[in-house]
Amino acid sequence: MHQRYLLTPLLALCFCLGLHAQVDSLALKYAGTITSEELREHLAKLASDEFLGRDTGKEGQKLAAAYLKEQFVKAGIPAVPAPDPAAIREGYYQPFDVVEVRSGTISIVKDGRTYTYGKELVYFQEVLQTGRGVKELIYVGDMAKPLKVSVQGKAVLVDTRSMGTGPNALGILRTRVDALRAAGVSLVVVNMPSLPELLGSMHLSDTHMRLADSGTKATQKEAQAQMILVDEPAMDQLLATTTMAKLRRKKKERAIPVSFELEVKPGEQRLTAENVLAFIEGTDKKDEIVVLTAHYDHIGVQDGVVYNGADDDGTGTVAIIEMAQAFMQAKKAGHGPRRSVLVMPVSGEEKGLLGSRYYSEHPVFPLANTVADINIDMIGRRDSAHATSPPYIYIIGSDRLSSGLHRANEQANSLYTKLDLDYTFNAESDPNRFYYRSDHYNFARKGVPSVFYFSGVHEDYHQPGDDVEKIDFGLLHQRTLLAFYTAWILANQEERIVVDKPVKP
Repeated sequence: MHQRYLLTPLLALCFCLGLHAQVDSLALKYAGTITSEELREHLAKLASDEFLGRDTGKEGQKLAAAYLKEQFVKAGIPAVPAPDPAAIREGYYQPFDVVEVRSGTISIVKDGRTYTYGKELVYFQEVLQTGRGVKELIYVGDMAKPLKVSVQGKAVLVDTRSMGTGPNALGILRTRVDALRAAGVSLVVVNMPSLPELLGSMHLSDTHMRLADSGTKATQKEAQAQMILVDEPAMDQLLATTTMAKLRRKKKERAIPVSFELEVKPGEQRLTAENVLAFIEGTDKKDEIVVLTAHYDHIGVQDGVVYNGADDDGTGTVAIIEMAQAFMQAKKAGHGPRRSVLVMPVSGEEKGLLGSRYYSEHPVFPLANTVADINIDMIGRRDSAHATSPPYIYIIGSDRLSSGLHRANEQANSLYTKLDLDYTFNAESDPNRFYYRSDHYNFARKGVPSVFYFSGVHEDYHQPGDDVEKIDFGLLHQRTLLAFYTAWILANQEERIVVDKPVKP
């Protein structure tokens, strides 16, 4: 059963009687400029083989950035009036440097045998900078109960057998590894009985990336303990004096003598990527900013096959192109937004939310003046839970920081689009942790109210089959309209929404 918020009779009455709880004829007029045909035209271009999968820092991403700038220029949307011209290139590009690290540079070596990435082991972020010898592991079981031993500065062994399989297991694991890192461990080795199943269900990138800017949070991330997932047969070989089965039976935290090496081979190159920024200045409240984000990067070319990323996130990107054009047409006709609108397709999302993280650390406009971030990431298809349902959209994060943002989105839907708003993935206990996995999070962690529109994963997620032919343009259009109407309300209502919930990291 999906968790949904229902309007109470009192809240419904407030919507009916409130100043903005009525259909805005101007909003309707400019929403009418957003069409399925134009969404299709933009997506057919961005998600074509010509753009080479839009891999961050590579040729395809540069081509996509140029296309986005071209659309903003055609629409008459100005470049950002940056106070520091060096921060914005060619008026529309915010460049940021990344370091690309080749996957498989970390391996485990024992008695002359090498255990390698994508076979016996996997990791999701390269943070280990140099090799090290491991002589002892502290077995901590599944971490379901508080630890009874100190792990400060220790290498620990976690067992995931009781955590289940697939994304759910990874969600639980992330939470427990975060607790270990907070306790000061130096290395986390994870026994993963389901590693073959996990590897078969996911796309492993050939590279990982991190921000090169030492002034960002990336350096803090790199200081965290490395986590390495190891297949159980390989783990038994690394243990030598015992087995995972024996450790489970004893159910006791203990130190285990081991002897293996972590080897790190150099495999880095520095690249430059770009966020694309366009700016629609407001009228009487122009110093307050509503931000529209979607990531335009994808995962590039693998083994000669182009991963076009039509849904992920071509759909979000074309949605904010159309929204930007609608706002600009309103401005040209003298009906521009009261608050300014920053339209920002970002890159580097697939590599760890890098572009939005860079902006959050180097904002062109003060984050204190940023009213909200409206983020769109994959809104072009149906997931299996909604195969036969009425038109729907997942809403994530709208109520995490601001009840005003949540009300604005509910109001926009009630007045205009009437989609089924599904809050399943908004639950703090969501094992998928989608709230932390798209670009809105880098605004939310800084205290900016943020909402993430999402239609769910499908069989072509991060697969070469994520193509334009599979997009439901009727649904894409409806979902784009909901984001537009919400942005219109936030940009034009008298009172700025406020943060009335605690900011959580």
